[in-house]
Amino acid sequence: MRLQKTDTQAVWMLYVPDCAPYPSIDTLADTALLRHRPNAVTPISWFRADQNAWLFSVPQRKRLPLSEAVQSMSGDEETGFKVLYKTMEAIETASDHLLPIIPPLLHPELIFVEQSESEREHFDVQIVSLPLINTQHINRNQEPGLIEWMGEVFHWNAPLILQLADLFRKEAFFDLLHESKTLCGESYRHSADIECSLVTPQKLEHAHSASIEYHERVKNDENRNSTTPKGSTGERIMSRLKRFVETLFGCRNHETIHEVTQELDLSSDHFRIAQLSEGLPGTPDEELGHHAYILTEEFVIGRDMGKSDFWIDSFSISRRHAMIRRRAGSYFIEDLGSKNGTMLDGIRLSKHREHLLPEKCKISFADHVYYFRSA
Repeated sequence: MRLQKTDTQAVWMLYVPDCAPYPSIDTLADTALLRHRPNAVTPISWFRADQNAWLFSVPQRKRLPLSEAVQSMSGDEETGFKVLYKTMEAIETASDHLLPIIPPLLHPELIFVEQSESEREHFDVQIVSLPLINTQHINRNQEPGLIEWMGEVFHWNAPLILQLADLFRKEAFFDLLHESKTLCGESYRHSADIECSLVTPQKLEHAHSASIEYHERVKNDENRNSTTPKGSTGERIMSRLKRFVETLFGCRNHETIHEVTQELDLSSDHFRIAQLSEGLPGTPDEELGHHAYILTEEFVIGRDMGKSDFWIDSFSISRRHAMIRRRAGSYFIEDLGSKNGTMLDGIRLSKHREHLLPEKCKISFADHVYYFRSA
């Protein structure tokens, strides 16, 4: 596989050698990137240029590519260990969401960093993922990769670079995560989690004091209540439990605050709009390509300009291809008997039957693909 930057700003091409089986689209990963993309993965717009190449564009936001962000970082090895750890952490997060990890995309210009004011405190890392499968059989090139580049920038010693680079070539990212964590000198558990799980002497002492205070109050109450009419057994038990909770958690003499809530009217769809766009929602490409806002109750997609709200100039599109309806705050799509069909997230829809649209999804009218988003 070969990664190439195009002449267009922020647009890249991933080229696959001419060998079978060719990588194909993973529909589950494609849907996950659209609807459930974790923060560790940057949003991109992509399409298949031909059988051997995929084009994708990376949005220009406040995050900087790692190749630029390192210019404002200290060049010491500890900073490099933290960058490596955060990168591996982003990879593991993407893997947990079943998103493909393609090593050529782990490039210094495609790893994005958002730094805090102090570079040693905290920064977040995002990586790029494409929904491709059948890429494991392709031989990886042996050119210097991410680890070698980081080793040179952060002045790691040669044996360490060889050790980490070997794990990276084997795609042993989980092992790299642990190695980088060890190099950072961080514990494998967060201090907050350890504090919650440990039973400290201070906690035991507080619980013991609360228990003694509770029993003394119960004894005094029994002596005082011996001369007064007693309530029911259930009332006395509930009263004692309440006093014990107050003593244990320190909330005695505090008024309980009840927030008044009110159910929302979900049937109202005032000011609710949706959008069809060629570009990925949430990126600048959403507004650049062919797109339209859905502001009517019935929104027709088709080739006939006079009978369509969204005109697609293609003979693969029927005159009245599909319709999106807005009803009770939700959106539904119906294929109007088109010749080449309509697909929702890769699933072909039955003709003349309404289907509920998710808030974010991908709709294919024949061979024309658009993103749908409601807000």
